[in-house]
Amino acid sequence: MKKTTIKIGGVPEHFNLPWHLAIENSDFDKLGLHVIWQDFYGGTGAMTKALREKEVDVAIVLTEGIIADIVKGNPAKIVGQYVTSSLVWGIHTAADAPFENANDLKGGRYSISRLGSGSHIMTFVDAINRGWAPQEQRFVKVGNLDGARKALTGGEADALLWEKFTTKPYVDSGELKRVGETVTPWPCFVIAVHEDFLEEKQEAIEKMLYVIHKGCRRFMEMPNVVELVAERYGLQEVDAEAWFKQTTWATNTLISKAVLRNVLDTLHDVKVIEEKVDPQQLCYDNIIKFEKRIFKFTNKEESAAFFEKEMQSCLEQLKVNTPNRWGIMTPQHMVEHLISTLMLSTGESTLPDAVEKERQPKIKDFLIGDKMLSKRVTLPGFEATKLAPLRFANLEQAKDTLHDILAYTFKTFEENPDFATKHPYGGLFSGAEWRIFHYKHFVHHFRQFGVV
Repeated sequence: MKKTTIKIGGVPEHFNLPWHLAIENSDFDKLGLHVIWQDFYGGTGAMTKALREKEVDVAIVLTEGIIADIVKGNPAKIVGQYVTSSLVWGIHTAADAPFENANDLKGGRYSISRLGSGSHIMTFVDAINRGWAPQEQRFVKVGNLDGARKALTGGEADALLWEKFTTKPYVDSGELKRVGETVTPWPCFVIAVHEDFLEEKQEAIEKMLYVIHKGCRRFMEMPNVVELVAERYGLQEVDAEAWFKQTTWATNTLISKAVLRNVLDTLHDVKVIEEKVDPQQLCYDNIIKFEKRIFKFTNKEESAAFFEKEMQSCLEQLKVNTPNRWGIMTPQHMVEHLISTLMLSTGESTLPDAVEKERQPKIKDFLIGDKMLSKRVTLPGFEATKLAPLRFANLEQAKDTLHDILAYTFKTFEENPDFATKHPYGGLFSGAEWRIFHYKHFVHHFRQFGVV
């Protein structure tokens, strides 16, 4: 049987281990595919260039980088997500640099692999998040991580944004210093294919996706995955375990238009792209399926994953000026409202009954079920047209408190199996029932501001 050759490019990092395992296991060959893998030490910018010039057919590339390049004319299409969790970027300086935290780097010289790379785009995004004008940052093109290390230690650059676990060995050795972190507010890697190859070899790409989705599913269930990642990529097991716990891989071709719009909006805001396009134009319709997310609030694993992995990404996207889609709350009012509800569930505060006791059992069934909350519900004792006074100095302080109160709340539930407190609409809730409601309530308000 004649095999179809597919040239695939990706970064030489732990995220792509499922590809290498599938190649080593001859999984692609079994379906008539000859996969040639090429490591790109120059990252996203190098891969988008190679994709344009047909040096590779497929790229496993940062979401923001390929979207920016497609808008600028790269003849490629996204055929699916690859890593569906956010990327945690470490903000680094030389170990002996005078910078103590990331806020000291305003106006600094940032190492970037090349223009349009993830390290370039995320420097802009981080600047906006810190309230800086993006144009204040200066850039030093270094080609790859080795070039960035030399630039930092040689005094030619001040800072570098790079995936935190990839650079962790250099932090551990004392070569670099991590002075902060920033999180990509969207799923971090997608699979992009040159349009010409898609038109000619769609069936081969579908087979490739079938193999890697199966491989990702198997990878996430491997019993020895932490040891394997640590050994192959020179990481300490504790770091490999932390990375693996916060990372999820796609097992289908679903993608969210809302996610794509968020990326486009951000790229436009930081002036990486001059115009926005319809998200559908970024994708290959014959393969990709646009996702309408269905939440299962009663699913314990889904709830745990939301609070452990997704919540932080949602909060990162939430800014002081993020508009609401309904209601009158500001972002800070919403976060403080979530805090108040957590405190209500631990008994730290109370509210009067909102409905007669006879109606509470039926309402409770709804509140701890899988249907979404209504957009127009008010708490007893509060006016629907009037905002409560803010209790915290700013949004970031409210976010920090939310994390602390959430941890305290869930610990309270875990340590007290018979715990129960009153919900104003549903009557008495156990800790397990409150957990379902909190998941539902967080999603409700994150949807209010378009961050989930």
